[in-house]
Amino acid sequence: MTSGYGPALRFSRSFMTGWAPVMEREIHIERDGRRLPASLLLPRTAARRAPAGPRRPVPVWVVLHGITRSGRGHPYLVRFARAVASTGQAVLVPEIPEWRGIRLSTGATTSTVAASLEALEGRPELASRQVGLVGFSFGAPQVIIAAADPSLAGRIAGVVAFGGYCSVEESARFQFTGVHELDGREESLAPDPYARWVVGANYLDRIPGHESAGRVMEALRALAAYTGDNDLLATDPGMEPVRQRLARSLDAGERPLFEAMAPPTGSLPEPAVGARLAEGLGGVMAHIPELNPLPYLGRVTVPVRLLHGAGDQLFPYTQTIKLSRVFPAGADVTTTITGLFAHSSGRERTSLLHTTSEALRFLNALASIFRLM
Repeated sequence: MTSGYGPALRFSRSFMTGWAPVMEREIHIERDGRRLPASLLLPRTAARRAPAGPRRPVPVWVVLHGITRSGRGHPYLVRFARAVASTGQAVLVPEIPEWRGIRLSTGATTSTVAASLEALEGRPELASRQVGLVGFSFGAPQVIIAAADPSLAGRIAGVVAFGGYCSVEESARFQFTGVHELDGREESLAPDPYARWVVGANYLDRIPGHESAGRVMEALRALAAYTGDNDLLATDPGMEPVRQRLARSLDAGERPLFEAMAPPTGSLPEPAVGARLAEGLGGVMAHIPELNPLPYLGRVTVPVRLLHGAGDQLFPYTQTIKLSRVFPAGADVTTTITGLFAHSSGRERTSLLHTTSEALRFLNALASIFRLM
């Protein structure tokens, strides 16, 4: 085990410059009877090793993408994976087709991790007995839940969660109001509507009174998919014509619900209607165990590293702070809130003082992560 600062510096250099001396290969994993593609990134020194002779196996990270059409090809994720591989460690990024399809499928997580581990076992140059798990966005609480699964016991060295959440109810309220709180202090931030569209596309018809909302749900799914298919942020003004077109495709009786879930670009839902929908969706999700990380935290026995962007507009940073506080006493958990990165909008602090202090904080977080392996 190293101090972690060497890999952290190499990661930072690669991530900032885009330069990474790595080899990229497409392999496949076998999950639930399906053959799924995965990206394997190797440091060139490992990729060129002779097959014979003693060698130290290369540590491996399995990285799960979030709910996004681009899946393992998301530009930020690709850059992250390449930067990790540039440190001398390997990265496997499996495709999760359900998540690419804008479906909040929780059943895919543990089976995908298990299939990834099985695929790694046939590669003796890789240290596949224990791997690190990394999850982004929706994938963040999912890797924490996976680490608690008895079927993966002894196979996970540590977990890293970027931009996740603690409470589905509080997250739903934020998505409709932009308000979040910590220790009784409220803050406001314009929420990225993407999360609201995704949640609505999956669970709107489970709210009593909205059982026939199927066409509205598909319109919301199409709206969310359009952002990924066209490399646009949900907050981009270019989304407004698409939103209007989808609204017109619905019957007159369906449009008010669609407009409540997807008001004009830059607008929040009408407060009273939004509050009812937030409560309904939060209540639905609260009863889906695999969406909620809290019941699983007591069974996570490996180190956990939580990171969150201070300007995150999908899930507010206060969610990660709250999550860190509910792990059992004595759990190996560290939390870093950084102003360097945001979840969706790219908001970041630019003053030299903030940049320097944030860079040091983030470097310490990276060192802690790389010490896991």
